[in-house]
Formats: sequence, structure tokens, C-alpha cells
Amino acid sequence: ISRFTYQCCTRSSFKDAYQALPSFHFSTMWLPGTISGILWSLGNICSMISVQHLGVGIGYSVIQASMLVSGLWGIFYYQEVEGTKTRLKWFVAAIITVIAILMLSYQHESNC
Repeated sequence: ISRFTYQCCTRSSFKDAYQALPSFHFSTMWLPGTISGILWSLGNICSMISVQHLGVGIGYSVIQASMLVSGLWGIFYYQEVEGTKTRLKWFVAAIITVIAILMLSYQHESNC
């Protein structure tokens, strides 16, 4: 919407503004987009169920640990992080995150 509004302000007509927008490619992208949306929704439902069963401390921590998995994909498969120093910083942060998750799980076990 903001992109269309910008185009309306910079173009002479609504038609020119609409034609300046990129194509949505619905005929090509409807199936992958629908599958991605369904999987995302299922993931959200499962995350709510896990928080109900594990509690907020552990359930939410496990859900947030999914960022570690996506980070590993970004580092090793997509080569998004360049430089040894930057990768080392990421791994230090990942180790701290895993330690915090383990500490939360031990705290949960001692309260049960």
C-alpha cells in the first residue's frame, strides 16, 4: 500500500502508478505461497501447544531456539555470514542461548 501511495504521488495518474508496481506473479507463486502459509500457521499452532504443555519458560525458549536453526542454514547453506570473526561471534551467541535454554529447563525440573 505504501509503495502504491508513493507511486501515486510521483506519477501522473493511478494507472501509471499501478503499472509501475512489480507483477504479483499469482499464477506462478500461489502454490508455494499457500504451502508456506499453511506450514507457518501449523508451526504457530504447535508453538502454542508446546507452551501450554512445557510452560512459558521452556516452551518459549524452545520456540526461540528455532532462530538457531535458521541461523545455521544461513551460515552453512546460504553463505550469508562472511568472515571468521563474524561467524565466531554468532557461535558464541548461539552457545550462550543454548546454555540459557538448558538453565531454564533445569530450573523447570526443580520446580516440578
